[in-house]
Amino acid sequence: MSLSEFEIIRLKRLFNAYCEIRIPRELNTKLRLDYRIRGRHLTLYESRHHHEKVDLWYSTAIARFEKDPHQQVWRLFSADRNEDWLPYHPHPEDRDIERLLDCVTDDPTGIFWG
Repeated sequence: MSLSEFEIIRLKRLFNAYCEIRIPRELNTKLRLDYRIRGRHLTLYESRHHHEKVDLWYSTAIARFEKDPHQQVWRLFSADRNEDWLPYHPHPEDRDIERLLDCVTDDPTGIFWG
């Protein structure tokens, strides 16, 4: 089951603002924060230029948010070095995706931003 149009609009508004605020404007040509929505997942990515080919960008998955349509909760996952998704144990789920996004921002374990 996919997300509703209303949820997608809300998520785009939330994550567009987050991505814009998180990376300073002067770094936009070297570093980007972006997201992709597919089905009931939203994945947050950090993208950087290739060190030799400035027109080539590499993306690294930072976090994945997954909506459980039955329980009406969002689940938060972190990526391991192989980009396999692991539940974020300090705060694995919440009804409010903004609280999970705050967990990514605060990152007390260093799992998202290092």
